[in-house]
Amino acid sequence: MKIVIVGNGPGGVELANQLSGEEISIVEQEKVPHYSKPMLSHYIAGFIEKEKLFPYSLEWYEKKGIDLNLGVRAELIDRARKRLITSEGEISYDVLVIATGARPREPTLEGKEFVHTLRTLQDAERIKEQIERYEDVLILGGGFIGLELAGNLAKAGYKVKLVHRRNNLLGLDEELTKIIMEKLECNGVEFYLNADAFKADEGGVLTDKGYVNGKVKICAFGIVPNKEIAVKSGIHAGRGILIDDRFRTSAKDVYAIGDCAEYNGIVCGTAKAAMGHARVLANILKGREDRYDFEFRSTVFKFGDLPIALIGKTRGEGKWLDEKTKVFLEGGKIVGAVVMEDIRKAIMLEKKIKAGVGVEEL
Repeated sequence: MKIVIVGNGPGGVELANQLSGEEISIVEQEKVPHYSKPMLSHYIAGFIEKEKLFPYSLEWYEKKGIDLNLGVRAELIDRARKRLITSEGEISYDVLVIATGARPREPTLEGKEFVHTLRTLQDAERIKEQIERYEDVLILGGGFIGLELAGNLAKAGYKVKLVHRRNNLLGLDEELTKIIMEKLECNGVEFYLNADAFKADEGGVLTDKGYVNGKVKICAFGIVPNKEIAVKSGIHAGRGILIDDRFRTSAKDVYAIGDCAEYNGIVCGTAKAAMGHARVLANILKGREDRYDFEFRSTVFKFGDLPIALIGKTRGEGKWLDEKTKVFLEGGKIVGAVVMEDIRKAIMLEKKIKAGVGVEEL
């Protein structure tokens, strides 16, 4: 079976690894091998060297029998002939998997040319150089990318301000938001919540609550799935590339995984989810029965010195188990949890939540 994977991010490289032994080609428009995008904020902050971003060498791809095509742009899927049209020619396939990931949502405010976005190694290098020059940063957005950047850069000693248009962070309640803020404020992060930015200039950002100074500005407003090749090839798409519960697109023998894929309105949006997609799809392609639970999310972030796990549903009726663990209930059953600092406990809780236990069983 000849499998062609478009994209060398966490989903694409994990799928290739899981299917080692098959005839596999990866087509990647970037010119470097797979690197860890979740670690880019650590690199920018100076906590790791650039080399540490690359978990797999070119030799690793060779040993796995993976044909890696770097600096090659996938342009169109010829569904009738089962060929991928690229900037370097055509590649035939039996199965094609789109794992093109997502890009940062661009700021729409006036003066957006003064604002960076972070997704690629090139972005990180540009931002790192600017921050080392000016030693201050203004982050727009209170999602996990913005908070990881804020936590790591403040821990590294930079002056950090974070502007967020809502009163809560990560969609969490007021209590949890306050705890996260207090932890990050201890490292020096200044928060400007419920503030909508509408104009940027060289020195900072103008919000509806006033002007906030900051030489280096980074927009972390979320992601936009890279669905373009699917749309151009006549494959159905919504916000992302539409898939069923077996990752199949509307085109025969064409699948999609990771941030570019949309299942029942859900775009997963994390490296952990993309790797989970890859493992399940690998089993399916091997003829094994497997399913991915798109409804259940489980992610771990580290904001400076604060590791935090979000498991399942994290809204609604909440109950504190201890000062670091808040669980969420529906009909007496635990359906979600937020765990701070104790990631081993988070792993244990995730298993129990999936098993549908009640609070009294903990």
